[in-house]
Amino acid sequence: MNPLREKTEYFLTKGFFCILRLCPSVVIYGLCRGFAALFYTLGLRRRKMTLQNMQLALPNLSAKERQRMARASYDHFGQFMAESAMILAGKIDREKLQKMVDGEDISKLLELEKSTEKGILFITGHLGNFELLAHYTGTRLTRTGQVVARKGTNQRVDDRIVTPMRESFGNRVIYKERALPHVARALKRGEHVGLLIDIKSNHKQGVPVTFFDNKTYAIKSSAYLQIKLTPIVVPVSMARIGPKRYKLIVGDPVQWTDNGQPIEEQILELTQLHQTALEKLIRPYPEQWLWMHNRFKLMDARTRRRQKRKALRIAAKDA
Repeated sequence: MNPLREKTEYFLTKGFFCILRLCPSVVIYGLCRGFAALFYTLGLRRRKMTLQNMQLALPNLSAKERQRMARASYDHFGQFMAESAMILAGKIDREKLQKMVDGEDISKLLELEKSTEKGILFITGHLGNFELLAHYTGTRLTRTGQVVARKGTNQRVDDRIVTPMRESFGNRVIYKERALPHVARALKRGEHVGLLIDIKSNHKQGVPVTFFDNKTYAIKSSAYLQIKLTPIVVPVSMARIGPKRYKLIVGDPVQWTDNGQPIEEQILELTQLHQTALEKLIRPYPEQWLWMHNRFKLMDARTRRRQKRKALRIAAKDA
């Protein structure tokens, strides 16, 4: 990036958050929720994708029910934007965070932490407030946590604003590019790592799974790490239960032992277990999941043939 542009963007961003720090929370929530409602109204392509995804995943809902849920989903992410902005502006600190969260389930994670010298791999998705989830566990668990994040285009903004905010609650940042080796080393050191496993994938990067009764693709990194390093793998989420109120939800650890099958087959089976665990977290709070991305991209005929040939090769190798 051009140095002048980088500096200009940094000072504008810094100035914006200084102004934001002076604004009442009710104003920030109102602006962000209003923007989300406007985006729902004007963003035709994303709205269409949201409703199509809901029709695929939740076919029992009527068209009006899907529309209501879609609006609620956009409104939820408007509140998510408001809270993310307030964290960046320093308006939500550790003390306020503790008051916002019903953290009864943290005892489950503390017990798991005591039971192993290895790190814990947390799997979650774009559900509830996943940023608050990372911050809250970072303040409550005794070991260092690592969060995988996308690196921004402005190095100065990243280094001086975004990364210090992310690390102010006790976590460290692993950037998404070539993250897997860093994640593996962190788990070996006994540190905890959180992964978002609901991102869009394809036949090159992921494996075929069934998600909300639909065939799609899912990233396989969490399954690969569990098979290779045998950490405890726990599905978690931070669900909104009221205005400025959240609940930490900790699912049962995903169990796995080497079944003697080829590694590709084990990764396929375990990835399905991870996606099923994530779906179980989403179903009670569907309006809090990010429906507006192309998560249910269906396999075309060519891809289905490729997967069939692959399955036949694995079967022939096992014979």
